[in-house]
Amino acid sequence: MFFEVSKDVLNAFLIIVRNHANILTFIALGIFIFLKDRLAIRFAAVCAAFYSIGFFSYPLVISLDKEILIYRYIYWAANDVLFMAIIAYWALKDKVYLWQSIIAQLIVLPAPLLQLFRLVDRHLLDLTYSTYLYKTILPLVNIIVVLLCFAPLLSSLKRASKTKISLS
Repeated sequence: MFFEVSKDVLNAFLIIVRNHANILTFIALGIFIFLKDRLAIRFAAVCAAFYSIGFFSYPLVISLDKEILIYRYIYWAANDVLFMAIIAYWALKDKVYLWQSIIAQLIVLPAPLLQLFRLVDRHLLDLTYSTYLYKTILPLVNIIVVLLCFAPLLSSLKRASKTKISLS
């Protein structure tokens, strides 16, 4: 195989993306500002904004919801739904790439559903079904959304290589 990635390298890469999602979205934003790709700038900007809001509001949400453990799931689910609504609206108004918005919708959709399932599972049913799903699906959703911020870069590189080939 031309390019082979070991399991350890892949795991290390996924951990870096998961732990530094906020920084990576700002890197994507900077790249697209440099490339002057307005549609990609908007998507990366909304991702950076939501990751920043999540990063800075997490301690506050946890401290306010120490006892009840209900409001955090509602807050995070509402945050995901708001993110989905913004990128869907922008896609309809041609402010972000339609394909990027559709993929993001499909990727993020399990997140608010899982937040609400976790709420029901922990408080109404007193079960632990959601624990494993919560610890695997939510990080995976976040990783894929961060990587999706960089997807227009691949399109730009492909266009640039086609232009270079046609000029030759």
